[in-house]
Amino acid sequence: MTLTIPDDVAAQADCSHSELVWGLVIGLLYQGRLTLGQAGSALGLSKSDFMARMSEEGLAMPYSVADAAQDLDTLDRIWPLDDQVKSQ
Repeated sequence: MTLTIPDDVAAQADCSHSELVWGLVIGLLYQGRLTLGQAGSALGLSKSDFMARMSEEGLAMPYSVADAAQDLDTLDRIWPLDDQVKSQ
């Protein structure tokens, strides 16, 4: 798909077309509609390069409560605590 953005939209937002596309991708990422990998790919970047650019721009990585719960489950599977440690 090709997205055509009128020049006046970029002028009104005081940014370039590439900045508009960046903003669109970031918006979709924060809405949960794109993953980090998909967002990077949409901009022609690897996931790690996209994450580095987000960091350079001072943008936080999207990380939800569900993400945290999934990470904790993964850690528990990899490094399960024995019953003695859990009861302390």
